[in-house]
Amino acid sequence: MKRMKGILGLLLAMTLLFTLVACGDGGSASDTKEVAVMVPSADHGWTGAVLTYAQEKVDELNADDAFTEKYSAKLYSATGVENQIEQVDDLLTRKDELAGIVILPYDNGLQSSLEKIATQDVPFVQFDRVIHSDVIDENVVSNVLGDNVGIGYETGKRLLDLGLEPGHYVYEMIGDNSSVPELRSDGFRKALTEAGWTEEDIESTVVKSPATGWSRDTGKELFESWFSSSACDPSLTNWIFTHDDEIAMGILESMQGSALDESKKEAYLESLQSLASSSGLAEIYAVLKDKHQTIPHPEFDLFSVTYDPAMIKEAVDTLITKLDGGTVEQNLIIPVNVVDKDNVDEYQPFGSYDEKD
Repeated sequence: MKRMKGILGLLLAMTLLFTLVACGDGGSASDTKEVAVMVPSADHGWTGAVLTYAQEKVDELNADDAFTEKYSAKLYSATGVENQIEQVDDLLTRKDELAGIVILPYDNGLQSSLEKIATQDVPFVQFDRVIHSDVIDENVVSNVLGDNVGIGYETGKRLLDLGLEPGHYVYEMIGDNSSVPELRSDGFRKALTEAGWTEEDIESTVVKSPATGWSRDTGKELFESWFSSSACDPSLTNWIFTHDDEIAMGILESMQGSALDESKKEAYLESLQSLASSSGLAEIYAVLKDKHQTIPHPEFDLFSVTYDPAMIKEAVDTLITKLDGGTVEQNLIIPVNVVDKDNVDEYQPFGSYDEKD
């Protein structure tokens, strides 16, 4: 009996030893903490590209032995505001397993969720759509985004250079209710103010659309509704400032289609000076190159200001740098550039489009 007890004791000791060695050498799941990357689902081309780049970054990190010694990365794609709120709440129930969060908020409805993250001392980076409050601003690791003010500012400068004056008509087609359209509008108005425009000049010249939700189809519907109303006056000098290439593509498609009154469309196109957009969609770059399958480069000025969805990778790197004890900028603004038919070959678009020969 004593011999049997001795053997059992030896086996138990060996099992414990092997368990300790395995945990010490390879690390257990409890030794690593999760880096959560949270983005909206692919509701339009730009966020679809963000989702793709975010997955690439997560896969790249999880294949890096140096990273996985301390962390694991996981992508969360939200189908709506409520879904993203639920995802945040679920993560915070296991906050001890979290290293930090990188989040592209669905919209301003995430403010309370971000405040929860901040008050529970989970390091977090906001990407693209920045939500402000005292507690968020005091605790956020970094706000990483393209230069939204710069998009509006560069757009305003170009339109002014092309002859925009008070008393003309600018139809501004906005994205949503987040900080992004606000900043782009602010930048546009800054350019006009620096050119000597008064607030009255701006209010009488620049008219905002309802929110498009960054959707090509919604943008097209809103444009066609506006076009058929008395607000669209071909006798004026007209300009269009959209907040995204998807919206601009919807307008271009509408102009090529049969939904618009032909006589009014002919007069409007003669009065339209420029269609301004932003992001870098491959399809609109094809139009700029005059290589689109169905839409030729228009007679009026067309341009798109860069806003690279691959910036999400920079946001993730920023969080990891902070987690590893490095120094980061609390507001990391990535510069923008104007792309038109003359320089489009110098820029890499996102997405894919089969250009004609």
